[in-house]
Amino acid sequence: MLLKILLKFSIVIAVYILFSAVFSLLQNRTIYDNTLGMVSTNYERSGTAKRYIIYKVSDPYNGVTETNAYNWDAAYYLTIRNKLYADIDPHYVDRYAFYPFFPIIWKVSGIRSQNIILVNYLFFGLGIILLSQLFMKNKPQDIFFFILALLIPSAIVFYLPYAESLFVLTLAIALWGLFRQKYWLYFIGMIFFSMTRPAVIVLMVAFIGTDIVNLFRHRNFKHFLRQSGLTIAPVMLGCLAVIVIQYYYSGSWTAYFDTDDLWPKESGFLNKISDWSTEGFGMNSFSVIFLAVPAFIYSIILGLSALLKKSQKNLVSLFDGNESYIKEYMFNVSMMFMAGILGYFFLTSGNVLNGFFRYTMAVPFFYIILFQLPDKLQNVALKYKIGLMVLTAVMLFSSLLNIHYTGNVWRFEYLGLYLLVLIVPFILFEQYLSQNAKYWAILLYIIPAIVWHTYLFNMYLSNAWIYT
Repeated sequence: MLLKILLKFSIVIAVYILFSAVFSLLQNRTIYDNTLGMVSTNYERSGTAKRYIIYKVSDPYNGVTETNAYNWDAAYYLTIRNKLYADIDPHYVDRYAFYPFFPIIWKVSGIRSQNIILVNYLFFGLGIILLSQLFMKNKPQDIFFFILALLIPSAIVFYLPYAESLFVLTLAIALWGLFRQKYWLYFIGMIFFSMTRPAVIVLMVAFIGTDIVNLFRHRNFKHFLRQSGLTIAPVMLGCLAVIVIQYYYSGSWTAYFDTDDLWPKESGFLNKISDWSTEGFGMNSFSVIFLAVPAFIYSIILGLSALLKKSQKNLVSLFDGNESYIKEYMFNVSMMFMAGILGYFFLTSGNVLNGFFRYTMAVPFFYIILFQLPDKLQNVALKYKIGLMVLTAVMLFSSLLNIHYTGNVWRFEYLGLYLLVLIVPFILFEQYLSQNAKYWAILLYIIPAIVWHTYLFNMYLSNAWIYT
């Protein structure tokens, strides 16, 4: 096992080195003009914070500086790192929308600002290593899916000074405690996880929803209460810790929820679909059709099948170390989490898709699903896999062609979408591929995937309309 972990860590480092090398090369005018510059442009922002213009330029990449490294959400995390929620600027109320664990770790560790991007990526790498060891242990597809997890276009979020990397790592640590029957480790990991991102509120709903499905099966209400209590107790404690910290600075017990007033909230029903960027729109469209909608359908079928079937007398606990049960439980939780995010967006976003792939694919639940799909798909007939791929692809491209926002879909800004679509046959038909075919697929995929990561990273540095 140690050798496998060392191999995976080496792959994580190699991917980061390749990303850094490509990003550095594309800062050179000659190299950029004769490669990426032939098929794409970059963005530039000018003007003041309130009156600005974002336009396309044919310039090479920007270098990372203290000025451009902290745009968008990263600017809030940096301020929380330095002053927590103190009233030191006109936008201090906005900071209550962000949970404090990531900036606290950043502060306590003493990590220099220019190093946080690397450290944050390493947090992600360690989290993916743990999750793959838990959910793909001794599987022949382990390394193939592990590399895919690092290269998938949504992984760009983990290069940014955001909380997502720690979100993955803390849940991975908590689950390691479950698999090792160490409840104390699960408890501590979940407290820290719950202090990292507000999405944990959706997770609580997913936990309770999964426990209700299990209640339909065993019909033992006492067992349901005990299991749910042990599962969500550390989650509630972590959320309480955030509330207390924010209360200390705000004097309000509902400081996080009060920030809802800063953003418009309306149902997306009958609204036109829009996004903040073409790059984000492509990846968000994939996430909706290939991930969230199937997860929503799966969750409904799961609940109905459990309700209609006869009750089972055997009681299984999540905390007994039963690996098969833990895997199935977390798969169902992860699917319900995706369905919950879809429902939240539909009810509150006004059909503005911005950030949807970040909330569904740059989370540990996506990787829990990804790492279990080989087993889930092993016994599915080939004709059904082909039918599923064709159906979802038709849905995706029909929606793209009929949404006025998209314009011409055959341009570089949609590369992330096409790279995501390419992963679908990798996943569906992996069992039919030889080891050599898999490695050739990775070799052909890695360069465009890394280039896409660098392109989006430079877009972030340019302070353009962000894709997350």
